[in-house]
Amino acid sequence: MAGRFDGKVLLTTGGGSGLAAAVARRFARDGGRVAVLDLRGEAADAVAAELPGSIGLAVDVASEDGVRDAVASAHRQLGRIDCVFNAAGHADFGPIEEWTLERWNRMMGVHVGGTFLVCKNVLPIMRAQGGGSIVNVASIAAIVAQPKNAPYGAAKAAIAGFSRQLAMEAAPLVRVNVVAPGRIRTGMTVPLWKQRGGGDMDTGVAQAAALNMLKRVGEADDIAGPVCFLFSDDAAFITGTTIVPDGGETIL
Repeated sequence: MAGRFDGKVLLTTGGGSGLAAAVARRFARDGGRVAVLDLRGEAADAVAAELPGSIGLAVDVASEDGVRDAVASAHRQLGRIDCVFNAAGHADFGPIEEWTLERWNRMMGVHVGGTFLVCKNVLPIMRAQGGGSIVNVASIAAIVAQPKNAPYGAAKAAIAGFSRQLAMEAAPLVRVNVVAPGRIRTGMTVPLWKQRGGGDMDTGVAQAAALNMLKRVGEADDIAGPVCFLFSDDAAFITGTTIVPDGGETIL
């Protein structure tokens, strides 16, 4: 039986691990090929090696030249770009008075700047093909306040706002949506949970799980499913929307 992404290509940033790696694997299982982009080229190559017909590329998404060249290389090697998942980012928390402008700018440059640069470079390709779908990653930190998390929350809120505006500009050929995950088990969150649990991972996970209705933390596949739905023809009438897979945390 044909897969829903047969003949289609996904470009994902942050693809060497976490949410983006899970999305890449789900997309490939449904017949697609993937350009896996990551700051760590060896991690991108390792994920791409699992996926038939896929490639890995090293890129710093905060570099304008780097993103332009990586998108062009992916398009040249794979022939098209149908879907994009902008997931590159980093975790950095702490009281606002301890932040420098350089640290703030790095947060904005990677999260917001990287999302902007990838979208800017893929849109002409998608329009020339006759269509495409972009999913950008925000966070529940864009929706609700969290302790010592102002710069990260601001960056994720900026991504959500940018995506709404871009959805209008990209329509009708290209759909743009946002996924705003809750507390998901990834390489970024595990050390944080361990720290908050006083060095005990189980305690930290239990604390995170207690904050939502389902009383568990999410896994990367809990995000890959909604993202690939947004890529698919089942979501053909959805654009400018934010999906919030958070176990109900933001309505408590």
